[in-house]
Amino acid sequence: MKKSPFAESSWTLASAVAESFPEDIIMEILLRLPAMSLMRFKCVCKGWRSLISDPAFAKSHLQRLRAGDMISSQRIFKTCPFETINYEALDGSIGSDDDHAVVKSHDPRIDASSCPELVGSCDGLVCLSMEGRLALNNPTTKESRNLPRSGLLHLRELLQGFGYDSQSDDYKIVQGERSENGQDGFEIWQMEIFSLKAASWKKTQAQLERHLSLVHQERGVYWNGALHWLAKNEGKLETMISFNLSEEKFEQVLPIPEVNGNTNSMGLGIHGANLFIYHRPLFQLQPMMCEYMKGGSWAKMFSVSTTGMPSLEIPVAYTRSGKIVFQLAADNIILFNPEDNTYEDYPIEKSGNIYSTIYVETLISPNLSDEPSRI
Repeated sequence: MKKSPFAESSWTLASAVAESFPEDIIMEILLRLPAMSLMRFKCVCKGWRSLISDPAFAKSHLQRLRAGDMISSQRIFKTCPFETINYEALDGSIGSDDDHAVVKSHDPRIDASSCPELVGSCDGLVCLSMEGRLALNNPTTKESRNLPRSGLLHLRELLQGFGYDSQSDDYKIVQGERSENGQDGFEIWQMEIFSLKAASWKKTQAQLERHLSLVHQERGVYWNGALHWLAKNEGKLETMISFNLSEEKFEQVLPIPEVNGNTNSMGLGIHGANLFIYHRPLFQLQPMMCEYMKGGSWAKMFSVSTTGMPSLEIPVAYTRSGKIVFQLAADNIILFNPEDNTYEDYPIEKSGNIYSTIYVETLISPNLSDEPSRI
């Protein structure tokens, strides 16, 4: 397709800027731009392509996102087929001809006869599970990486998760299954942990209090350096447990607060910098303060009625205007307006049971390299 005169002049100007400014100034400017813009700017010149492709540049860009130095761009990633959803662009414009709000995503190309499941997302990387095979994918850069099989048989697998270990500066996938009773009120879990840096699995054991059992979800929610699950004790009271990715051990974190006289909740999620729990049918968010290991507490964010909606309402994202993106059952995603309790379907493709997660657009590569960096 022939470029327009305006596009050609824009790239000519960008090339002139790239050649005339010192590299440190260019890098400082580029570090302030969204990941998708940087992907386009790889075409400006070889120098920019090399700089933007550098793992150290990607890490510096992520650090600025974490520090809040620029507004992060979040999207929804869904399976069957793989699509990314710009839910902010569709807020208030569902049914319009916005061709860029829902985009088909890169296929990690793992052989499977069924739709993949989502293990989790962290720093722009999405972890997928397909019939025992795992893959990491960055929907922004369209890079993917197939991972070696673990040794677990997955016949009794009860937990799985994906997150970032800040102490080792590494991304880890955790899989575990209950193995045998331990001593002093604990039971032993056989754990396998995949290190993205080492590109290999390792086996270890972790102890969990015997009276605790997982509920609702097998996939751990990553937050604040740990994976989190809801659990029940023998008294049927709910609590939350976590797996610390640095210390690689279980911890019992915080009891679940009562809502309308009971502690039955539906699941965990992430909203901004907070971990939250949600309840049905009166949908409520209970975000938790970031310093939960130092006596943090739950605080009610808001409550809306979802009566009349189809079952299995899983909150996926929240728009700046106050609307909520829900996944309903296993084959639909909607935008819910709590002001008038109405909702509209998202214009997505469906070819089976879909899974969805929110991710941040970054340049982090699933293919970590030990090669020296130029930054």
